[in-house]
Amino acid sequence: MKKSLSRKAKAISAVAAISLATFLATTAFALSNISLTLGSTEYDFGDGNPIPATVQIHEFNMKPGDTIPWHFHKASSYVIVKRGTLTETHYDQQTGQCHSEEVTAGNAFVEPPGFVHTVTNTGNGDATILWSTVFPESDGVAEFTPSFKVGGVYLVQPPNCN
Repeated sequence: MKKSLSRKAKAISAVAAISLATFLATTAFALSNISLTLGSTEYDFGDGNPIPATVQIHEFNMKPGDTIPWHFHKASSYVIVKRGTLTETHYDQQTGQCHSEEVTAGNAFVEPPGFVHTVTNTGNGDATILWSTVFPESDGVAEFTPSFKVGGVYLVQPPNCN
């Protein structure tokens, strides 16, 4: 049974990576890694069974207008805006509404596990973002463009916000 779950997880991960790669390949993105640091650990993603996991600390740039598509993370994510202005929009599953928050340089926000959201550089200049999360090791890190690699991002269809 463990092998079938592993294969299923790999298949889901592959579909998510292909979806994000396709989206990024067809969009004029200027996302670029400054640094991507990975470490190994074990982590319980909520089912009481710790599994091999990857901790990611990522610093990257976004050009004005760049948007990271609607997605979620399997664990909490911690985001610091080092430079620029971002708008984080999240979907409230209870009300069916979307809420936005502008975050400027020197401020931060936390994205809980399963929190469906998108992030856009709404400033006039480049934004530099630092963020950290943990994700199942089996999900791997995907190279979406030659200058942008990331792990722990799971795409969803844009919600219908009321």
